[in-house]
Amino acid sequence: MNVFLRNVNDLRASSRGIICSKHFFNYQASLGILYALAEPIKTVLYGVICVISILSCAPEEDFAVPPLIIEEPSINGTVIDLGAVLGTMYQEIEREGQQAKATFKNTDTYFIGYVVSSDKGGNFFKELILQNNTINPTAGIRLLIDNSPLYTSYEFGRKLYVKLDGLSVGLQNGVPTLGFLDGNTIAAIASFSVADVVHRSPEVHTITPLDTTIENFNDQLLNLYIRLYQLQFHKNMVLDQNVFTLAAEPNDVFDGERILEDCTTRRSTILSTSTFADFKGVTLPRSQGSFTGILTKNFVGDTYNLVLNDPNGLIFDIDDRCDPLVLSCPVGEEGSTIIFKEDFTAVKTKDLEKLGWLNQNLSGGKLDYEIGDFAENQYIQITGFRSKEPIYEVWLLSPEIDLTNSVDPILNFDVQAGYDNGNILEVFVTNDFEGDIKTATWVKLDTHLPRGPMNAFGDSLPAGPIGLSCAQGSIRIGFRYIGGDPKATTRYHIDNIIIKSR
Repeated sequence: MNVFLRNVNDLRASSRGIICSKHFFNYQASLGILYALAEPIKTVLYGVICVISILSCAPEEDFAVPPLIIEEPSINGTVIDLGAVLGTMYQEIEREGQQAKATFKNTDTYFIGYVVSSDKGGNFFKELILQNNTINPTAGIRLLIDNSPLYTSYEFGRKLYVKLDGLSVGLQNGVPTLGFLDGNTIAAIASFSVADVVHRSPEVHTITPLDTTIENFNDQLLNLYIRLYQLQFHKNMVLDQNVFTLAAEPNDVFDGERILEDCTTRRSTILSTSTFADFKGVTLPRSQGSFTGILTKNFVGDTYNLVLNDPNGLIFDIDDRCDPLVLSCPVGEEGSTIIFKEDFTAVKTKDLEKLGWLNQNLSGGKLDYEIGDFAENQYIQITGFRSKEPIYEVWLLSPEIDLTNSVDPILNFDVQAGYDNGNILEVFVTNDFEGDIKTATWVKLDTHLPRGPMNAFGDSLPAGPIGLSCAQGSIRIGFRYIGGDPKATTRYHIDNIIIKSR
């Protein structure tokens, strides 16, 4: 005990040098507790109190993290435009084909890019989307980096210098992509190499979206930060009882794909959202508005897709929708001259094309129309039930029908709806089909499609008569089925299609 007291007294004598005055009385009180405790505990507490007292004397600012100062990097090489990088890639593709890659070696070249993506919301992963200008960009690229998150260092609008030596550029999923070459695949830059490749400027800029339209989509717009106006989600995605989320439906495996329509041109495109996005559960707006985000392509690289940085990229603040007007021709007395007839008797699915029908899933899935039969009656049928396709737009086009010499033609057909969870079948007509459904001018017909029960089949009911006297020349009838499993999967049987004229 005497040794302990002596140590304590020695500490008291030296405390003026190590204990600041504002804590001294707290320290004195602590010593009283020490006298009352056993020898081992006293020794431990003695050390703890000394450490606490010393640390508490330090000014708070001594432990504050100093602000990170980013200096303009010293670039020892030639700075080229990002457009030149893409030009080099396309030259190589021209020589060697679509799978070709351009590799940069000993060039001492850099390009400047501005970050227009953000992985903060989880909709991008281990990639940066860069474009060459903050306003009116002309070139964009996807840079793969094996690190996450990236927004903490490479935030939206940050100016970057990217060193090209050792990197390769090529089309991956149809999109210009930059990284290390692994076999013939563009791979991500390893995290330990990033500092040698990507150099941050202290400049963070405001990015002005490039205004465009779905009609003007082309590969030169890939990886650019764009804005589209006068859009709405297809009405079958926002039915009263079945409003889709961005990417939280049961069959959204990797991405949720939702149909966006241009109210001016009637063209449509796909908004793709990752199922790992923090905002995947946001429901689609029913109204009309704008999109701001990145133009890219789907996984197989054959369809343009839109991708959001966050939900703020959707500003749908116009209450009115722009669903198309219908072709409403006068319906007179039905004639006796049969211009076209199909009841699908003795027809097999594989024979549809031979008979002039076109059966196509524009969403790239396997769901299509097929021949069904019940009680010795055959019909054409479609249902998305258990298709596991989260989005589908499936068309059945009739053979060409010549109305040139017809008088007051009238269309009739029968429809049986069942397991109804939304009216997702529409009927259109066109007179300028040239082989591509997407480029034809489709006008919706004034059909009265029956609704069916939710848990059974309804009756087969007439969907006409539908006047076609407003249509001219050679036409095709198009049955469009739009929905997504499991929310919009109504089953339809279509039969007894006939057009008569006087």
